[in-house]
Amino acid sequence: MKEIRCGSCRKLLAKADKNAVTGKLEIKCPRCGTLNSLRPLEPIPERPGYPVHERRNKG
Repeated sequence: MKEIRCGSCRKLLAKADKNAVTGKLEIKCPRCGTLNSLRPLEPIPERPGYPVHERRNKG
């Protein structure tokens, strides 16, 4: 599991499995009040199974 910590005071905010966060997540730290914004490292493909390199504008 990955630990999610506050960017300011390093307080542990949550623990999550890999790929558990699929969208933007905001957590307010109860210790210092900082709003921590999290997002996945890799975006979710628009259409699963459709390779990125084939997305060209055919015009």
